[in-house]
Amino acid sequence: MWMGSKAMAHYYRKPRGYDGTGITSHRIVDLLPKVLSSLVEINNQRPDLILASWPEIIGKELAPMTEAISFTQGVLSVKVKNSTLYSLLNQHDKPRIVARLKAKFPGVHFKNIYFRIG
Repeated sequence: MWMGSKAMAHYYRKPRGYDGTGITSHRIVDLLPKVLSSLVEINNQRPDLILASWPEIIGKELAPMTEAISFTQGVLSVKVKNSTLYSLLNQHDKPRIVARLKAKFPGVHFKNIYFRIG
C-alpha cells in the first residue's frame, strides 16, 4: 500500500541535535585545505611511484639485475639476481640507496630495504 509523502514525512530520520534551523552544508573554503593536504599525503606515500623510480635510484648498471617488488609500511623489498650482488648491496650500498630514496621522496619515511635472492 502506497502512502503519500505527507504520511511518510514523519519517518525520515533527523540528525541528533538538529533543530531544523542550522546550515547543513559546508563551504569549499573550509574543506579545500583538508582535501589538498590529504591528497599530498596520499601522493607522497604512493608505492607505485617508488617502485617505478627504482631503476633511476639504483643506476643503469645494476637496474637489469635488480627489481623492486613492494613498498609497504616504510620497507622496500628488492629482488636481486645472485648472491654476490645481494652481498654487495646489503653490506655496502644500502646507506647510499636509502639516501637517494630520501632525496627523491622527502615526504616518505623509509625504515629499511630488504634484499632477497630470486
